Amino acid sequence: MRETLKKVWALFAPAEQRKAILMLLLVILMAIAETAGVLSIVPFLSVLARPAIVHENQWLRSAYGTLSFSSENSFIVALGLTTMVVVIASSTFKALTFHVVGRFVHMQRQSLGVRLLATYLRQPYEFFLARNSSELSKGVLSEVDLVIFELLQPLSMLIAQGAVVLAMIVLVLAYDPLMAVCIVTAVGLLYGAIYLLVRKRLSNIGAARQIANTLRFKSCSEVLGGIKDVKITHATETYLTRFSHASREFSRHSATSDTLSQSPLYIVEAVGYTGLILIALVLLWRSGDMAQVLPALGLYGFAAYRLLPAVQIMYRGLARLRFSSATLNNIYNDLSLPQPSSANLAGPPLNPKKEIRLQGIQYAYPSASDKPVLNGMDLVIPANTSVGIAGKSGAGKSTLMDIILGLLQPQAGRLLVDGIPIDNSNVAAWQCAIGYVPQHIYLADASVAENIAFGIPKNEIDMQCVERAARTAQIHDFIEQELAEGYSSVVGDRGIRLSGGQRQRVGIARALYHDPAVLCMDEATSALDTETEEALNSAIRNLSGSKTILVIAHREASLRACDTVISMDATSEEPREVNTHVR
Repeated sequence: MRETLKKVWALFAPAEQRKAILMLLLVILMAIAETAGVLSIVPFLSVLARPAIVHENQWLRSAYGTLSFSSENSFIVALGLTTMVVVIASSTFKALTFHVVGRFVHMQRQSLGVRLLATYLRQPYEFFLARNSSELSKGVLSEVDLVIFELLQPLSMLIAQGAVVLAMIVLVLAYDPLMAVCIVTAVGLLYGAIYLLVRKRLSNIGAARQIANTLRFKSCSEVLGGIKDVKITHATETYLTRFSHASREFSRHSATSDTLSQSPLYIVEAVGYTGLILIALVLLWRSGDMAQVLPALGLYGFAAYRLLPAVQIMYRGLARLRFSSATLNNIYNDLSLPQPSSANLAGPPLNPKKEIRLQGIQYAYPSASDKPVLNGMDLVIPANTSVGIAGKSGAGKSTLMDIILGLLQPQAGRLLVDGIPIDNSNVAAWQCAIGYVPQHIYLADASVAENIAFGIPKNEIDMQCVERAARTAQIHDFIEQELAEGYSSVVGDRGIRLSGGQRQRVGIARALYHDPAVLCMDEATSALDTETEEALNSAIRNLSGSKTILVIAHREASLRACDTVISMDATSEEPREVNTHVR
């Protein structure tokens, strides 16, 4: 439990930790107000049972004389109204406190989700090679909600209601220590026994629920992301069965958790109200005076009315903590991932003036560290020239591109721009100098202009830059003549309303929007028809003297416009070799 609370506290940012302390102080004030509300009913019941006590009790006698009451009945009415005001004020303050605490908890949903997504996005590219995107989405969209509503919210209620329970215990203890010890022992043993019986079960179903939730997101993401293949191969039923099984397991474990969290309430209610009758009989036996029993019974009854629901909420909070511990551990571990330094987040573009040099580059993917994809590669790309890279699949072309892009860090060797080594301190500045066109273009469900100016707020898009980039990518005429709303036309989810070649040209225009000094194209022409590809090659020739261009392609025709073509040939037994020739 202590370790769980430490992890929950670590989920808060420093400003949120300060707010949490203020929430705790507010809860303490609420507990004091709740005690005053319960305590206020005792004098009223005492006077109601035996009016003569007004003249016997020094506090009541003083109030009676100071406020100049003319009769005991008028004093009883005033005392009853005062009790009502105190109870209403106490309940109002309690409702206000729970609203403030609840709002604080709900705002953590936004804060924690943003921080977790920011943590993921700031990780190096290799992180995403090892983690499934649906798993990351599940963490941000689903597991954060679970931590907030199944852990943090019950925990806040546990603390708030714990303060109420403590206040009620102190009150009853002050009134009758022996009775208080008996009540606390009975309720504590009952809930403690139930919790000890179910806590292991809660941990197990919590871990199983998390696995089922991951499978739900993965199945849904895969089937919707590859809908064309699913339709062609008639794999609908397979994915439906997979999703249905995971969803059923997720729902079943959630239902079990709810049952284990709620069921003690009915047992304790029966025990509690039976106990009140026993208390009344014991008090009557001890005193033999109903006038003394009534105030005490009123105190115990009102305290039980406040105490039992609070204890149930505390138990449910503990149960939820146990059930959500597996999710908490994952969120905590992900938020603890290393963050880049501020030096990696800013800086002017590092435009090459002389050359881009790869020196002794060696790289192997973490999943196959004994099989280097690149082994001792040396390469020089003169500034403002165009270089093509050809080779079979698996030869390391895309890996080489990723290293040049600064997405992958080689295990040996260096990437230098004008003699400056590219490392974590300046990789962002280097990437600002690059326009990149991947083989598979991602298009958002937004307008053509927004997709070309990708990542730029809509009101800050420079339409002149958009049109210039579109003309160079050979898609301006299509946008103006074929699309009803021109650059304002929405392309649909993942660009579904455009052909493969059109999506590719939008991607090329995106790379050219910022007019980068370096243009990297990874199989960027694979979806283009021959005529458009030739037009693009012509554009590359025109840009070659003013930009450094790197093109990866399988087809020889795609590299005709390049000044230099590098052939990467590799076999499984030999390290890759690099041969260059000038066209």
